[in-house]
Order: sequence, then C-alpha cells, then structure tokens
Amino acid sequence: MKKRFWSLLLLAAALALLAGCRGGESSGVSDSAGGAGVSSQGASAAQPTAAPTPSPTPEAETDPYAAAAGYREENAERYADYAAQNPGLAAQQVVSYVNIGLDRPFYTEVETIADPDNLLVLCNKYHQLPDGYEPADLVQISSQYSNGGKTLYLRAEAAAAFERLCAGAAAEGYTILGQSGYRSYAYQDQIYNNYVARDGQAAADTYSARPGFSEHQTGLAMDICNGALSYTDFGQTAEYAWAKEHLAEYGFVLHYLPGTEQITGYMTEEWHIRYVGTETAAEIARLGITLDEYCASYLN
Repeated sequence: MKKRFWSLLLLAAALALLAGCRGGESSGVSDSAGGAGVSSQGASAAQPTAAPTPSPTPEAETDPYAAAAGYREENAERYADYAAQNPGLAAQQVVSYVNIGLDRPFYTEVETIADPDNLLVLCNKYHQLPDGYEPADLVQISSQYSNGGKTLYLRAEAAAAFERLCAGAAAEGYTILGQSGYRSYAYQDQIYNNYVARDGQAAADTYSARPGFSEHQTGLAMDICNGALSYTDFGQTAEYAWAKEHLAEYGFVLHYLPGTEQITGYMTEEWHIRYVGTETAAEIARLGITLDEYCASYLN
C-alpha cells in the first residue's frame, strides 16, 4: 500500500512538472507574438508612406517681381506673360520694360502726356505731346554755340545748361556745337514724311519720330556735332568720348544709347542729348540705363 502511495505521489509530481513546462511554452508563444507585434509595427514604419503636402512658403507665395523698382501690382499678369516670352530677362528688366509698354507694339495704346512742361517728361512711342504743344519758355542759343550760326532754341533751363556744356568742352580743347534743337510739330511732320517717302514707314520709324512723338518738340533735346564732321559722325570724334564722361555734370544724358534700340525704338544716336538736370543725369549714369527705364521704374 505504501509503495503504491509513493508511486501515485511521484506520478502526480511528474504530471505537475509536465504541466508547468507546457505553461512556459505557452507563455513563450505569447511573448513571441508580442515581439512579432512590435516587429510588425517596425516593418510598417519602414514602408514608404505618402509625404504630407507642404504648405506654401511665404517666398513661394510672393510675386517674384514685387521687389523690383517701379513694381505695379496691376501689371502683375503682364510681368508674368512678358517674362515667359523673354526668359533671359532679370526681374528688374521685366518690370521696367512692361512699365514702358514694350509688351505691346510701338505706337499702340498711346497716352497723351498730361504735364509736357515737366523737365523729366518722357516723349516716346507710347507717349505723345498734346496737340499744338509748344514750350512757353523757349530761348535762342548763342550763335557761338550753334553750328554755322543756325538759329536754335531750347527751353530756358536747358539752353543755359547747354551753353555751359559747350563752354566746358571748349575749356578742355573740345568743340561741341548745336545742330538741331526745338522742332515744332509742323516741322517734325515735314521731316518725318520726307523720310517715309524716301525709305518707307517701317524704316523711317527706326530713326525718325512721328510728329507729336519727337523729343525735340519738348525743347529739351539737342543734336550736337563738332563743327568738322557731320553730326551723324559725332560718335567717331574725340568730342564724343569727352561728352560721355561729362554730360551728366551739365544735366544731360545720351538718350538713344548703343544696344538699346529695343527699348527706345530708335537706332543709336550718339549725337542726341537730352536735358534732365544734374541730379537725375547723375542717377541715370549710375544706374547705366535709358531715360525710358528711369522714368518707368525710378521716377516717383
């Protein structure tokens, strides 16, 4: 009996031990599943996911032309269109050119100048002088500063500055003389139509202004020469080299500069100078731009 008792006791102990081992295995499976859960989350995190849509930065939302001098919000669409057509232009050029009107053909959407007596008036292929305009303060240039003693006129302030320019050049051994100053509407009409008859309108428009659009009619422009060569050869003279360095000191600028035909609409005219005052002339020279660009973007 006792022997049987001990046998049963040993059997019970063995069964208990076996049950404990199975419980450990079951616990191990549970731990493994938990580990698999962690591992599965890790695998999920490692999978490519759609990147969140970035919010536009302030820079991306800013008009790329807004920082350019002369920017006009109402021209924003025109700036974008013009830039798309001319991808090589800097933002400042885009703004200046569109403000001038270069995104449309010359002599279209023309505006009549409201203040033609302003010393900084811009008379070009988009801005015409009022009908019958003639400056009220025209004065005759001294004959000593006129080529061949021609009778030439400029507005009073411009005339005084021109005579100082001629005297300054003479003091340094150079000769600068006036060739053509103020022109009336009627005279410009005659000149222009003669050129059209000779060369055709398309060609004439590259070197002669239509009546009402001539800067000479403002009384602020003068064609110059050295008295020895034709005024059209002024660019070949020593006087031209001197003038480029000193015009601004007397308040003048070269309006139709080399390489700016697409801006001004006219071929280069080394002999054509325009009075704007010393301060403005110095600023235009510093910026290295045309009068058209200055008026379009820097003139308040």
